Amino acid sequence: MDDNPESEIVRQFRELAGAPQGTNDFHMSTCGCPLRVKYSPGSVSSLTLSAPYPSRMTAPAHGPLAAYRHPGEVFVAVRPMKIKLRRETDEDRGARSRGVVREVQTGDPLFDDAVYVDSRSDPQTVLRALASPELRGGVRALLAEGIEHVILDDKAGEISALLLHFTRAPHSPDRASRVLGAFAAVVLNVPSVSTSSEQRPADVERALLIFGAVLCLLLLFIGVPVYLLAAGQRCDFENNPGANVLFSLDGCFTPFSLGLAAGLLVGPLLAAAVARRFHGRSDSLERSSAAYAVTLVLSVQLAVWLFAALLWLR
Repeated sequence: MDDNPESEIVRQFRELAGAPQGTNDFHMSTCGCPLRVKYSPGSVSSLTLSAPYPSRMTAPAHGPLAAYRHPGEVFVAVRPMKIKLRRETDEDRGARSRGVVREVQTGDPLFDDAVYVDSRSDPQTVLRALASPELRGGVRALLAEGIEHVILDDKAGEISALLLHFTRAPHSPDRASRVLGAFAAVVLNVPSVSTSSEQRPADVERALLIFGAVLCLLLLFIGVPVYLLAAGQRCDFENNPGANVLFSLDGCFTPFSLGLAAGLLVGPLLAAAVARRFHGRSDSLERSSAAYAVTLVLSVQLAVWLFAALLWLR
């Protein structure tokens, strides 16, 4: 057995699939479930298992699950559902208790205590997708094996499991077999879905965050040259020996210093007020953190330009 957990688990997957040494992308089948294994080596290595999400009401590969996907049942949902399942942290629990996030609870205490459910789909859709005890057990087993997250119906219409931290779980000679078995339990127990003709409502919050982040980048990469151009001879230290850096009101970097000080003084208060408006979703903790960061950076940048206008346009 290899002492390197990463190369060892990849070797195990290749061996189970009958794939040649050095193959990083291959297909295999387990428990009647066809799936793809993709290993991406590098500074941030990853291993991904994926399988198509069933889109029709079909019987599962073996007996005990036959009653679960009853041909008469029709499950219609806006797709992709993008149900992301990861470890629940103390930070998640704290955010839920404060009302920052709203997470679907399945009523299965073992699952609800260990797994955080993040999805833009409505609660009824999520609960229907997670209805199978075998599926929930498979997700818990995957997370126990070190899997970063499981996504049901991702943007490619697949079920996927991502392994990033190869040493997160104890390694053993049959680790790949256990991961495959748990992944198969998930794939074979998801309810088949018919795609709804409805469209998911526009995500205004996400659009605002993207706009704010883009504005930050523009003010950084375009704003710096424009700042130096606006400063003119104040920053021309080569041709203007008398150019002043900080020690005058119209110095080259005086607006920057004053803007930084003012932004860091007022910015956190404004950022906290903006961040509090992001709540009530399963991913609101991440969104509120992003909103805080974007608002703080914008506060500093805009304060710099405000002081530049006040001092240089007098």
